[in-house]
Amino acid sequence: MKIILWKLLIALPLALLGSSAAAASKTQIQFWTMQLSPFHDEYVIGLIDEFERENPGVQVKWVDVPWKEMEKKVLASVAAGTAPDVVNLNPQFAAKLAEFGALANPERYLSAQAIAEYLPNIWNANRFEGESFAIPWYLSTTITIYNRTLLEQADVRVPTNYTELLSAARQLQQRLGKYAYFPALDGSRPLENLAAMGVPLLSEEGMSAGFDNAQGLAFFRFNRDLYQQGLIPKNVLTEGHRKAVDLFQSGQVALITTGMQFLQSIKTNAPALYASVDVAPQIKNPASKSNVAVMNLAVPKISAHKELAFEFATFVTSHHNQMALARRIPLLPSTVESYQDPFFQLPENPSLVERARAISARQVLTGAVLVPPLPKYSKLKNSFVFNLQSAMVGRLSAEEALERTSDTWRLFLQARDRTGHTAGRGNE
Repeated sequence: MKIILWKLLIALPLALLGSSAAAASKTQIQFWTMQLSPFHDEYVIGLIDEFERENPGVQVKWVDVPWKEMEKKVLASVAAGTAPDVVNLNPQFAAKLAEFGALANPERYLSAQAIAEYLPNIWNANRFEGESFAIPWYLSTTITIYNRTLLEQADVRVPTNYTELLSAARQLQQRLGKYAYFPALDGSRPLENLAAMGVPLLSEEGMSAGFDNAQGLAFFRFNRDLYQQGLIPKNVLTEGHRKAVDLFQSGQVALITTGMQFLQSIKTNAPALYASVDVAPQIKNPASKSNVAVMNLAVPKISAHKELAFEFATFVTSHHNQMALARRIPLLPSTVESYQDPFFQLPENPSLVERARAISARQVLTGAVLVPPLPKYSKLKNSFVFNLQSAMVGRLSAEEALERTSDTWRLFLQARDRTGHTAGRGNE
């Protein structure tokens, strides 16, 4: 017995050493997501476990980063040479990294057949100066969520375009003293609204503003009229989309333009209101496309395992795994096959969520990313919003605000080298 015990004691360290050696021999990749933990731990860990079973020589280290910290952490990791192999990015920040040549081009690693599995209108949105920079993951699209009771009391139909929205705003104010709308000015929303009105953001050659015309002037005047006629809350200048949702939930605003995922928030925070809530397609010019927002998976160019990283990214974004995610949370997949699933069809006697999902799916299939990747995006957006606000409060006329915005956009858009590429882009 003593001999057997002695042999076991000797064998144990050797077994542990062998286990450590096996773990050390595995190829490790880092996967960063944006604020998915803890609510979606089961889903993400399940994905990783399945991928590691299919690829026994691979170990995936998952790091979940809070939304507000992602940009800072990614920039720091890229600068330090410690960037993750696969990272979940929003499109504008991904485009910012692509502008400086920091992201690998998936089209150099994926087959044409693999690329064809994604919606072409969504895949093509992930391009900066002709180069693809990320794989699309989950999507959302703007729909109209409205308070049916308020609109009925004011005898107002759900607006489908901005002319009808202005009329609805006046009628709700006159009859009920309520606001129809809160045009949030944070994020990409002002530029998205401009594009939804049928106004191009860029000129055909891409070197100046495409809204330096009568259509663009009409947009500045529209927002000025809403503000100066008291048809929107004054705090629209200082608070954003979160405030719009709050005012809708408190019954002060009759409609919001947002993604279907906010229905759950309304149901939780304002259950009495939820019974009066209904949904409709996005408010836009009839000739404009519906807006689609894309969350991406990108592979930094400094990754030492780019082929493996793209293999993992396509695994996460496969039809099967995206449908599993869509059934967990009210977001939309980016794969073609997914939209053949009855999950996105309108059943008999549909619920509010099912109607919202069906509307959203139709919009995604024919929609577009209305604010494409732009060079110097932050500076362009800030100039646009600052001058728009100046027109709204009367500090500038609509004409002056448009002229100043157009001049600034021309300055930044033309500040590129003669090849038409932003200085500093590197090679793969």
